[in-house]
Amino acid sequence: MFIALIGNTHFGLILTKQLNEYDTNNSYKFYNTNESKLDKIKFALNLPFIDVVYSISASIRDGGALNLALKFNKKVVQHFIGSDVLSAQIDFKNKNINQKLIEHSHYLCEVNWIQDELNEINISSEVKALMVYEKFLKPKLFKEFSVLTYMGKGKEQFYGIEDFIKLAQDFPTIQFKIAGIESYVNLPENIRCLGWIDMMDELQNSTVFIRNAKHDGLGFSVIEALSLGRVTFYNYDFPYVNYFEDYNDLKKQFGYCVDEFRGSKLTVNDEAIEYIKKIFNKEKVLNDLIEVLTK
Repeated sequence: MFIALIGNTHFGLILTKQLNEYDTNNSYKFYNTNESKLDKIKFALNLPFIDVVYSISASIRDGGALNLALKFNKKVVQHFIGSDVLSAQIDFKNKNINQKLIEHSHYLCEVNWIQDELNEINISSEVKALMVYEKFLKPKLFKEFSVLTYMGKGKEQFYGIEDFIKLAQDFPTIQFKIAGIESYVNLPENIRCLGWIDMMDELQNSTVFIRNAKHDGLGFSVIEALSLGRVTFYNYDFPYVNYFEDYNDLKKQFGYCVDEFRGSKLTVNDEAIEYIKKIFNKEKVLNDLIEVLTK
């Protein structure tokens, strides 16, 4: 089968390469129909020979490449990533939808809470991992207690910086670090901004990782943290994380974690490492996707 990948360029190029190397029975090609006029033309010309159109980024409204796929009656698989679901919720509310596209598409999403959000707007989906995880390193033991988070520049409020600052103020003797930004106004002395760094290196030198985005798919940094057995606080209920509902809950659990460390009772989470290896290994992720695409 000839399977065309469209949508997110970063994930699309990586996944196309992985699928072609792993699956020799089918052919995969990525077309950058979002940004490249040439790829739009190539996609249109090759569409009669394409069996499946796999969009990494999902929509419930009209789209150029997806509309063409519908006209040629091609199988369409769409994978919700990032803020796709937020856009879909707005489109559903405004009745800006393409019912034919919805009925014709096989929708995928990465985690069960996105599946629940999609159910609320009458979109059925199947939970499937999107990316293979292969960055497994031998985790360092916990020596000095420090806390790491990631925030996108200009999106600090979205990533929960106010709660992060509050936590640092409530635990002034502990070092807090923010990857992804180089500075922010009025930070307490125990918060350092690291800018753009290698997250794996910094996670190895951290005890705790916190992710507190206002809305999230499955944050890749959570996978990285768990793969190193770090204590991971997350405001979504995912296996082997310390799930928290609000700031007070986070503060309480964090304080317990600090006490465990000071009592030499805090250890690397080996069960979390094994879980990530089991769920996000190449064979499982790619076999699951190939089954959906080719069945």
